[in-house]
Amino acid sequence: MAGLAAAVLVVIGVASPAAAQRTGDQVRVVLKFVKRAAGAGVRFDPATCAACSPITDANWNADNDRETVIALWIPRMRTLELGFDHGAANVRRVILEGGDVPFNREGNRLTVAMPPVAAEAVTAAEVATHIVEPGMVLRFEHADPARRAGVYAQGLFPAVQRAAANALEFAQREVVRELGLGEWVERNHLGRIQIMGFDTNAPHDHRDAPPHIHMHLRWPDNTGTQIGHYYIGEDGLLSHNVVGVKGSGAPQHRFGRGQPFTTVAPDGRAIYTHRITPEGWLELGRAGAAPCVIRPSGNGGFAAGASVACPGMAPRRIAVADDLAAGVLTVDTDTVREVFRYDRDTGALLSPSAVPVPPPSVFVNDG
Repeated sequence: MAGLAAAVLVVIGVASPAAAQRTGDQVRVVLKFVKRAAGAGVRFDPATCAACSPITDANWNADNDRETVIALWIPRMRTLELGFDHGAANVRRVILEGGDVPFNREGNRLTVAMPPVAAEAVTAAEVATHIVEPGMVLRFEHADPARRAGVYAQGLFPAVQRAAANALEFAQREVVRELGLGEWVERNHLGRIQIMGFDTNAPHDHRDAPPHIHMHLRWPDNTGTQIGHYYIGEDGLLSHNVVGVKGSGAPQHRFGRGQPFTTVAPDGRAIYTHRITPEGWLELGRAGAAPCVIRPSGNGGFAAGASVACPGMAPRRIAVADDLAAGVLTVDTDTVREVFRYDRDTGALLSPSAVPVPPPSVFVNDG
């Protein structure tokens, strides 16, 4: 931990690098063409934009039963109309980043109206639901075998590891809630806790393997963020943690079972500590305090669920189910069932996430 902590402290106060973009007046974009049914996909017509060029890397593009994903270099900050042909009749939506862009269809040709793009816009192929709470965001990735790509394109689909990641993501969320970590980092302007799993569809070349989970404190300027990768074996248990520091240039550090890793804030304070136990379970708590213990709820790994036991609190059982066909994520915490409905094409949360404001005559104590 000493070498990693030193690397973290070195980068405190260093400005974050500029967003990645191609030298000159071009930016990289990814468009997702959602299909009506399995079948033909569209193809970019270069005659409609002489200043545009396709990105040919296979992991930047995709064509499966759900969608066609096309990556392009386009002129920066220009209002464009891009043409696509071949499978145009099979397209029902066009996605840029997290939302729809307008398009027109004439016969077997599709014209997409592109807004001016200032910096790279490449996340359209992601299929994840974001659950935002004070000081924390949980990014839940939907593992759809029909979209499998990259490292996960062939062989046994990592269903066990993904189910384990599902339980571990929400178990960590439960610890963050129990210990008040999210509110604390937000109140002290230390950044935001981000809980994540792993993608199985290689969006924008994010190959995300082997299977793992994250829980890191994203620093306000990103540089200095310590990103751990808690790897999950075929048995659904945790094996080890590999940590890198954004923007530091320092080598990654490996933490095996039994070795604790403490996340540091921008002001140098130790915030929370993770420790993979000798059994492959997970301990998580405030730095220097007795931790919560996250263990499988059954006799095997985490694929069947997790049990969260914090000091002085009764254990809580976490069970997660993701219905891809219905677009419904269900999370059971003991007897409380949460239902998150999401857009099956993008993962965007459809369930309400905030209480509507009261009528104007209602007194609201603003503190």
